[in-house]
Amino acid sequence: MSVMPEERDDFERTEEPTPRRREEARKKGQVAKSRNLIPAAMLLAAALVLRFAGEELVVRMERLFVGFFSLVAARTAITQEDLVSLSLESGLLFLPVLVPLFISVTLAGVGGGFLQTGFLWTVEPLRLDLTRINPLAGLRRLFGLEAVAELTKALLSIVCLGTLGFLFLYTNLTAFATLTSLEVPEIVLYGSRKGRWLMEAGVGVMAALAGLDYLYQRWRTEVRLRMSRHELKEELREQEGDPLIKSRLKSLRQKLARQRMMAEAARADVVITNPQRLAVALRYHPGEMAAPRVVAKGAGFLASKIREIAREKGIPLVENKPLAQLLYRLVAVGQEIPETLYRAVAEVLAYVYRLRQRQDIGDRGSEPV
Repeated sequence: MSVMPEERDDFERTEEPTPRRREEARKKGQVAKSRNLIPAAMLLAAALVLRFAGEELVVRMERLFVGFFSLVAARTAITQEDLVSLSLESGLLFLPVLVPLFISVTLAGVGGGFLQTGFLWTVEPLRLDLTRINPLAGLRRLFGLEAVAELTKALLSIVCLGTLGFLFLYTNLTAFATLTSLEVPEIVLYGSRKGRWLMEAGVGVMAALAGLDYLYQRWRTEVRLRMSRHELKEELREQEGDPLIKSRLKSLRQKLARQRMMAEAARADVVITNPQRLAVALRYHPGEMAAPRVVAKGAGFLASKIREIAREKGIPLVENKPLAQLLYRLVAVGQEIPETLYRAVAEVLAYVYRLRQRQDIGDRGSEPV
């Protein structure tokens, strides 16, 4: 037995749908809904209203028939005013019963749809889709699993309602034979009670079948929304970006950050080293900063580049292993040093300032007189 392409896709889709997939499907109107649930809800509402107002409705109908046939039995001609008066009386007679019935049925229909789908507004199903008129797609729908499921549901409804009707007739056949000996009001009352019972039982069967159909539609919708591993990877890639592109962007950002850091390292006042593995460049301008600031730091290759820049720019290199380790671990680039390191850094800066003063004095002493 060959497998339809749509069924083969269902077998390949083994992953649960993502929230994004569910949201996109909802925008397209692809939600779980039963076609039978709304009519069943409307009939159930009508049955509930008639259960409490059915006898009153029968009494009012009896009054209407009595009035109508009394008017017909009169030997005088029925005028247009008589018909208008009878229509108004009929309306006033039935409105107190029919208005609650109409409102209840309408609310049940709207509520049945809302409970299934929630508030959903979409025009996607109304758009032109050439696949709907494709003969091959139509044949697949006609002989696919969906067609089999719909046929099974229809047969199940016929069997259940037919069985209910047979049991009703079988259990009340003797009582029906005795109706000829009753008066018309008694026959009407008996028929209304049995009709109400049959209606309620039929509505109960339809509601149960509609509930099963809704559960089936939910399961079927979940199956349709399932994703293959390839679709899941593609969606994750769209949301998070291509890993290769992200890696390249990250590498580019790191490169630009290193270039800016090296440019700042050329303006440092001192570079504290480990001496070979770490290098931390500091700058301090008393009028501009509250405390010395780390403008560059690095380990390994970056440390060697910072030391190289310091030698080119004549920036003092001070070896202080504990201080270099603390600065590298505790202070990020661009941040000022914490108060706990003020004294240690101040000693280094004082040493650098004394060194510069001696160099300045030496430079002035070497000038020709």
